[in-house]
Amino acid sequence: MLSNILSSTVMRALLQIKMYIVMVSPSFLLPDLKAPKPSGYLNVTDSRTNRQYKIPIHRNAIEATEFKEIKAPRDPHHPADKVDGGLRVLDHGFQNTAAMVSAITYVDGVEGSIYYRGYSINELIGKKCFEDVTFLLIWGHLPSPERREQYRSNLAAAMDPPRMVSDVIQSFPPTTPLVTMIIAGLAAWAGSDPTVIPAFVGKNIYHGNLALVDTQIIRVMSAMGTLVAMAYCRFTMRDFTPANPHRSFVENMLIMMGRIDEQTGKPDPKHIDCFERLWILYADHELTNSTAAYLHVASTLADPFTSSIASISAAYGPLHGGAIETAFKTIQRVGKPENVKQLIEDVKAKKLRLSGYGHRIYKTVDPRSVFIRELLDQFTGNDDDGCLAVAMEIDRVASTDPYFTSRQLKANADLYGSFVYLALGFPTEIILPLTMMSRCPGVMAHWREAMGQQPRIWRPQQIYTGHRN
Repeated sequence: MLSNILSSTVMRALLQIKMYIVMVSPSFLLPDLKAPKPSGYLNVTDSRTNRQYKIPIHRNAIEATEFKEIKAPRDPHHPADKVDGGLRVLDHGFQNTAAMVSAITYVDGVEGSIYYRGYSINELIGKKCFEDVTFLLIWGHLPSPERREQYRSNLAAAMDPPRMVSDVIQSFPPTTPLVTMIIAGLAAWAGSDPTVIPAFVGKNIYHGNLALVDTQIIRVMSAMGTLVAMAYCRFTMRDFTPANPHRSFVENMLIMMGRIDEQTGKPDPKHIDCFERLWILYADHELTNSTAAYLHVASTLADPFTSSIASISAAYGPLHGGAIETAFKTIQRVGKPENVKQLIEDVKAKKLRLSGYGHRIYKTVDPRSVFIRELLDQFTGNDDDGCLAVAMEIDRVASTDPYFTSRQLKANADLYGSFVYLALGFPTEIILPLTMMSRCPGVMAHWREAMGQQPRIWRPQQIYTGHRN
């Protein structure tokens, strides 16, 4: 037990030392995959040439570029195979490809655990606030009370939308999908200061310049939160309330959305606590599709707003974050709990797909779901439109039906968390934007890390199967 505690402490200390070096030295580049000594070797014999290759293994991984050394004579009948350029690796959907070396988040899908910078989420939930944990993710260590207050103040001060942003949001009909409003708002926010757009100024301004990266992280997080609130206000036809410079990020989110108690003029403390816990759980999850989309664009050294638009667009797809909206369309069609049995039968007969169930990473219970269930139990009395009752009945049946249990198909944490938003009285249309906001700090952490590494533009290859005339 003591050795485990010591090893955990040492690991966190090492991570903090590494991040301190990055923070004080913008030119510092994080190490590549290769460690001083390989843990083993992959011995390959190419039957085409009978040549043998010895490829070093580091951290249970090999550098894909090592395969470029495995060459064969050019085949005049199949020139598109490019055999003289080295062996290529085909991986549809990046199912077994690591594209980054990162010290931010570790997810163990077999054990069912998540670590932020060496801290288990069990050490953070209910013990640290949203600003503490997002600071930890982005800058690699927990802030002092003074630094936390400065960070909180900077975020609040940046929640001031430019006039052109407000005009863009107001130009949309209230029935417009909220995510599309947010995307347009991000573009307008970026355009409000073109001096921090690399292509506009004609040079790289972010890579190796972590001071500028840090200011833009504050700007993007605040812009994203403000735009989610503005889109919500446009959708609900209510006035947008400016942020309070003396409130926390989560408090300001609720204030800007008009979610305040009429008696006190302040957000409900229980709702603040619920958001804090939920957003800490969602803050990062390694290289999700939307995080990878962000980094793909950022690898061109584009500005963080442009990269954020790519990330949000990726998250809007029905196989990613958009599964939440797709799931709720299904829930609304079901209508009432007694109709759930037929829905489950249709899923088992492969007549339809039950969005929001199953996860590529987890082979056991998602550790976030345990905390989310605790939150859900506090607010189950709010269910004006009946969606929550249907959602919970689907979850009850799916958690006991052999079809789902044998396939380890459980409600993923994003869908489970959306039940909490329902219980808090939010309409289904705002759930995905709120989820996107909660993931923003983790994406910013990955961007900052990437801007301190050796720049490499992401440009995957393809296997050509067409014809040549």
